[in-house]
Amino acid sequence: MLKTSFIRALLIPTAILALTACGGEDDSEPAASESNSPSAASSSAPAAAAAKSDEELCEAFKESQEQFQKTFTETMADFLTATEEEMESAIGELMTEMATEVTEIAATGNADSEVTATLEALSMEAEKAAANLDSADDAAYEAAGEAAVAACQKVGVEINY
Repeated sequence: MLKTSFIRALLIPTAILALTACGGEDDSEPAASESNSPSAASSSAPAAAAAKSDEELCEAFKESQEQFQKTFTETMADFLTATEEEMESAIGELMTEMATEVTEIAATGNADSEVTATLEALSMEAEKAAANLDSADDAAYEAAGEAAVAACQKVGVEINY
């Protein structure tokens, strides 16, 4: 009973998060530091490793969540007649993949960014859920997802909620 209840509780916020991931305009922003000075040319390696903006993180998060939604929908359609164990395994794998992608996205952001922090928190909660679906705290996972969406809204990325 607990497994079924948790799976249902996990499916709803996951579907909502997948449907409401960061959205927004596809603005083409010019490079932040285009310069022809010799100092700029000599420091091209550090510039290449520069952290992404919060908007870029949200766009990457949006793409990741759109792919997650597609994969999640396909997987759930494939497992409609599956056993509870098979469904748990599939959800665990999906959550692990999502956590990994969100971790990779967050790693490209500024360490002191609210968006980066909320993406890291979401990844951590997704990893917890994937590791143990029976005892995962779905409220914490849902709150982490909502915080990530809210952080993207704060930086001007529209959320289709």
